[in-house]
Amino acid sequence: MKTGYVVAVIILLAIVTLFFFSEGSHKMEGWYSFEDGKKLSRNTGKEMFVFIGTDTCSICKRFKRFFVENKTAMEFIKEHFIPVYVDANRERPVSVFAVPTFCLGYATNLTCFSTSSPQHLMDFLDEHVERGNS
Repeated sequence: MKTGYVVAVIILLAIVTLFFFSEGSHKMEGWYSFEDGKKLSRNTGKEMFVFIGTDTCSICKRFKRFFVENKTAMEFIKEHFIPVYVDANRERPVSVFAVPTFCLGYATNLTCFSTSSPQHLMDFLDEHVERGNS
């Protein structure tokens, strides 16, 4: 019986440690911070694609999963834009009323919009590129 308690305590401590000391889901692989994206955009001349979300927003989580699982979409975004992720709970470089919010452009001239569909987002980005705006 004592062994069961010891195992339970060890598991609980491991979970608590992971929760407090992990980098958290606000880190998105292959995405830049707003400041780094701004510098890279200025140096390359590429527009930024800014995804503003939170860790608690269910639609944001769906978009994060989409970007992780859809390699073609990420290749398209990286080819045409500087991908920037902003956690709205940590910083607000742009005023937003709801998340997710997406912005396109340069740091001093961002156009922001919302959508709840990854497919609509990708269609919009594709049209933006075809119009020659990136």
